Amino acid sequence: MKETKKTYPTEALLRSKALAGYQQDFARVLLTRPAYTLREAKAILDRHLGGEK
Repeated sequence: MKETKKTYPTEALLRSKALAGYQQDFARVLLTRPAYTLREAKAILDRHLGGEK
């Protein structure tokens, strides 16, 4: 049984506390799909922006 990962609309992720440590204007440019898992979004932002440590 494969577990499906929960995806969230990109705009909701950008407004979430989980991504609050990232510069929102840059994050909006990098996250171009309509939805991501939290892990996917953080991985993309960390790769390009360095992320929060």
